[in-house]
Amino acid sequence: MGAVRVLDGHVERGRDGSWTSAREDFRIGPGEALRTGRDSLALLTLPWMQILVGGDAVLALPPKRVLSASLERGRIQERASTEILKVSTEEAEVRGRGTVVVSRGAATPLLTRVSSLEGVFRVKAGRHTISLAAGQGAVVAKGAAPEIVPLPEPPRGLWPGTDPVYVEKGRAVRLAWTGATRRYHLELTSLDGGEVVLARDVEGLQAELPTRWLGTFRWRVSAVDDAGLEGSPSEPGLLCVVEK
Repeated sequence: MGAVRVLDGHVERGRDGSWTSAREDFRIGPGEALRTGRDSLALLTLPWMQILVGGDAVLALPPKRVLSASLERGRIQERASTEILKVSTEEAEVRGRGTVVVSRGAATPLLTRVSSLEGVFRVKAGRHTISLAAGQGAVVAKGAAPEIVPLPEPPRGLWPGTDPVYVEKGRAVRLAWTGATRRYHLELTSLDGGEVVLARDVEGLQAELPTRWLGTFRWRVSAVDDAGLEGSPSEPGLLCVVEK
């Protein structure tokens, strides 16, 4: 069984093609799935690993004796201290130790994108298997041999940076950075960086985020290249959300 924590937005629990809204945290087992709405976020915790499930994603635990997670669509980020669990799509199987981002779009052609941020991950596609070290990625098409490519460089010049900006709760905060790609992935985390409270995929070199929680937070941004591969996150910036 895996524990699911609803971090942001709308999350549903599914079994046998039927979905129910999950207003509180819940548990899922083999044969069950979770589905997130747009701009939603959930955390699936399994033995020795955590899987952060982004918006508009469908992730299932297949009804098998060997524990695995199946990604139908969307973005997940797995942090694993063991190689026991594999993440699978129709195009690939991913297994390793460290931190990896796996994403799968809903548009044709269907592709699986794997970005190794920390550690080493093996990607199996049909008869082909490659090993990705930190900073390497691969785009996998069904039946094709994947190729190893470098991931995009982390963005720089974050504003706000290490000097925090203060913003009233309920007001949007503008974030900015410099980078060389068109798309980026943003995450807002607790001050110690251990808990992600909000995640967004954006275009351009700035974005506005809502402020719904009081406290001091870290934010980081990752570049996403034209192939959909995501690089390592930037150094963190800081912001403080205060009462009106």
